[in-house]
Order: sequence, then structure tokens, then C-alpha cells
Amino acid sequence: MLRQWLRSKMPDQATLRQHRTLRLFGEHLLEPDCWFCNRHSAAVAVAAGLFAAWLPLPMHTLVAIALALLLKGYLPLAIAMVWVNNPITLAPMFYLGYRLGAWLLGTPELDFEGPLEDEALAAALPLLTGCLLLGLISALIGWLVVRLGWRWKVQLSWWLRKVNRK
Repeated sequence: MLRQWLRSKMPDQATLRQHRTLRLFGEHLLEPDCWFCNRHSAAVAVAAGLFAAWLPLPMHTLVAIALALLLKGYLPLAIAMVWVNNPITLAPMFYLGYRLGAWLLGTPELDFEGPLEDEALAAALPLLTGCLLLGLISALIGWLVVRLGWRWKVQLSWWLRKVNRK
């Protein structure tokens, strides 16, 4: 059901090939492995999308696409998972990343009352550190949830098939 919904919402490959920004991926964007959803490609796509969503950089979707292409993930799902980072969740995610990074690096938290340029530069390393760690953790959790959920679904369908035969 999710596959059909994603397939209906995503543009076709010809449209992607003509897109100006996506040309940098070339023919890799059209590899069949990246457009087929299975247990491995779905888990990789979720991990790639969640990791990219935590990065304090613009163009999260391009990072998710690059990771999904590199690791043979399902592209539509990788793109959809980037949407975890949206205007509503952006500030809390990056604040949590900054707080974690400041705690890990042992730097005092900034109060952001001085010149913005100086404090933004001082906040960059804790923000990047915390966001990278949270990105890795959420990617690992997302990968595990998809792998285990897929396995559970297959086992449940086999069990139901066995029960229905009796």
C-alpha cells in the first residue's frame, strides 16, 4: 500500500532526468536497484533520509539522494524521510543537536546576546557534532526498525497463511 502511494506521488524517471539540479547524479539516478523497494533498499533509504534530515546544511534532499544512490536505497523513500526535517521541526532538531554537541565537547552553552557572527561561529562545531551524532543514531534506529518490522510482517503473513490452511 505504501509503495503504491509513493509511486503515485513521485515523478517518473524521464522527469527526473530533465531536472536541472538532479543532473549532477547522471545516469546513476536511473539505476533500477534504486527504484525497487525491498527489505534492504527500504532500510537503507530510511537510514539515508533520516541521516540527511539531521544535517545542518541546505539541500538535505540531495544528500539523501546521494547516500541512497551510493548504498542502493529506494530513492522515493529516502526523499520522503528527509521531510522529517520541516519548518516545524527544524528549530527543535537543531537546538537538540547543539545542546548535545555542546555537552559532548564540554563547551559552555552560548546565550546569543553578543554579535551574531561571533556566536554563530562558536556554535557551529557543537551544532555539527551533535547533529552528526543524532543523524547516525536516528539512521541506525530507522534501519533497525525497518529491517525488524519487515521481518515481523513476513513472519506474520507466513503464520496467517499457515493458520488459514488448517
